[in-house]
Amino acid sequence: MAYNRKDRFFKKAKEEGFRSRAAYKLQEISKTFKILKPGLLVLDVGCAPGSWLQVISKEVGQHGKVIGVDLEPISHFSQKNIIFIEGDIREEITVQRILHALGRKVDVVVSDMAPHLSGIKFQDHYNSYELALQALQLCHLVLKEGGNFVTKIFPGEDLETLKQKLKESFAPIKEFIPGATRKTSTELYLVAKGFKNGRQKMGKGDGGLRGGGLSPFPVLHPRA
Repeated sequence: MAYNRKDRFFKKAKEEGFRSRAAYKLQEISKTFKILKPGLLVLDVGCAPGSWLQVISKEVGQHGKVIGVDLEPISHFSQKNIIFIEGDIREEITVQRILHALGRKVDVVVSDMAPHLSGIKFQDHYNSYELALQALQLCHLVLKEGGNFVTKIFPGEDLETLKQKLKESFAPIKEFIPGATRKTSTELYLVAKGFKNGRQKMGKGDGGLRGGGLSPFPVLHPRA
């Protein structure tokens, strides 16, 4: 039987003013792993249509801030602690805009990026793996020591490779499938805590954020 796209999470999101059901995925991830709290600075990569921005904005409160980045434009938010950057993180100008908006290292990086699905399982998995690597690469540029990272990936032969790469900079690493995930989806999330940026030095001192475009990655589609 075909999966009902307009299930209870879809309807709940509409009723509660979230832009997509994905809001409940992040809520559950944060509740389970204690990712978000008041006052944090958060980077949300691949943020369209903005439901994760909504969740983060509420969780970090007026003394926190979230910067969202996406290739696609999104509708304006009234919340003052949300900043949106439309751009491609492969391009240096976008990275520089991110660094300018942040001002300091972030406490959390989250990525719900996903490729356009081809229907070819191994290709879709590999493309999602590449996107997760892009988000990890960004962590080495903007995430503070001890910070946390959440990324989506489709299961496949590269899942263990990604987990090993994460273990070089984080501990612990956990797999998680939120209850709001569609029944037809194979996606899962990796939650990585306690960032240690020992592999990629970024200049003198604790802070210095330096830009530079990231390597090419697959075409994205907005969150469901």
